[in-house]
Amino acid sequence: MNTTSSTFFSALCDEYFYSSEWLTFTVCTYITFQTVFWSYNLFLLYIEYHDIPCIDQYRIQKHRVKLRFQPDLLRQLRNGTFKHQLSLILTLPFLYHMLNYFGHVSVHSSIPSILTIIWQLTIFILAEDFLFFWTHYLFHTRWLYKHIHKQHHIFKQPTGVVFVIADPWELLIQNQLAVWIAPIFFKEKHLFTICLWIFLRVYQTINAHSGYDLPYISPQYYFPWLLSGTLQHDYHHQHAKMNYGSFLTLWDRLMNTHRLHNLAIE
Repeated sequence: MNTTSSTFFSALCDEYFYSSEWLTFTVCTYITFQTVFWSYNLFLLYIEYHDIPCIDQYRIQKHRVKLRFQPDLLRQLRNGTFKHQLSLILTLPFLYHMLNYFGHVSVHSSIPSILTIIWQLTIFILAEDFLFFWTHYLFHTRWLYKHIHKQHHIFKQPTGVVFVIADPWELLIQNQLAVWIAPIFFKEKHLFTICLWIFLRVYQTINAHSGYDLPYISPQYYFPWLLSGTLQHDYHHQHAKMNYGSFLTLWDRLMNTHRLHNLAIE
C-alpha cells in the first residue's frame, strides 16, 4: 500500500506538475473539494426538482412546499457559489504555505498508517468542532447575527449548496479558521490526509444542509448521540437558534443548546 501510494503521488507531482509540491497540493485539494461539492449537490438539486417517493419520505420539512429554486433563489445561490469558488482559488495556494510554516505537507513520501490517519483526523474534528461551535454561537448574538450571520439564514428550508451563502467574515473565521487550525500546527501531515479531511468536512457540511434525513449515507445514522447531522442543523435553520455544533453534539449537550426535529409533529 505505502509503496504504491508513494509512487502515485510522486508520479503525479513529477510527471504532471513539474515536480512542484505546491502545485500538486493546490490541484489535488481543489479537485477533492469540487468532486464532493458537485456530486452531492447535483444529487440534491435533482431530487429537489423531481418528486421521488422513496427519497421524499426522508425530507424533513414536509410541511413546507419544495423550494424548486425560483429565479431569486437561483440568483442568491449562483452569486454565493461564484464567490465561494473564487475564494477557494485564492486561498488554497496560500494555505499550502500556512501548512508548511509550522511543519510540512508531504507529497512524495508514502501514505501514513491507518492509525496515524485516524488519530490525526480525530484531532482535526475535535479542534474544528470546538472552534466552529463557539464562533457559530457568537455569530448568533444580536449584533453579529444581524450584520453578518443572517445572510446564511435566508433559507429556513436548507439544501446542500446553501452553505456557500455566507458573509466573507463568517467564511474566514467560522469556516476556514476552524477547519485549518489543527492541520496548520501539526508538524507532519500528508497530502492524502489533507484531501481526506477536505472530503469529510465538505461532505458533512453539505449533508447537514441537505434537508433530508437520509439513512446509511448520513454519519449520524450510525452514532446519533455523538454525531451532529441533518436533523440538528435543519432545526437550526428553521428556528435560527440551537444546534451550533459541527461534527459533534458534545458542546451543544454541555451548553444545553441541543435540539432535534420532532418529526411526528412536523
